[in-house]
Amino acid sequence: MNRKAERRMATLMGIWQVIDGLITILYFGLYKLAPLSGKMGAQAIDQANQTVNSSMFTLTCTFGSLLIGLGILNLVTAKRYMKDSQRDKKFGLFFLGQGLFSYFILDIPSMVLGIACGVVYFAKSKASRKAGLAPVKISRS
Repeated sequence: MNRKAERRMATLMGIWQVIDGLITILYFGLYKLAPLSGKMGAQAIDQANQTVNSSMFTLTCTFGSLLIGLGILNLVTAKRYMKDSQRDKKFGLFFLGQGLFSYFILDIPSMVLGIACGVVYFAKSKASRKAGLAPVKISRS
């Protein structure tokens, strides 16, 4: 069974999550937190220096790093571990879990891609099982 559609969706989700993580860190972490204090001019520069040490900045950067990490994990999974004619449940569950996580953080593109990738993965696995196709053993070398 060809897994090209799942690999493309997982790659697209990985790219989106990396971009989303960078936007979170750069835009919301660095650019948006400084003006929240309401200070202008030289005080804004002092506030920007203090922003880097604030807990809100730490939370924003941690969340952005989590998104970047998930994106890189998706890219590696799609490129290296998802093989044709494979029927492991772990990939489908992984993508459905990421879709559920994306639902809770309101990341709509990742949610749609994750759930679609998981459902397509399980549908193709069931179709190959019904057709009687034997799963391909992948040697680890």
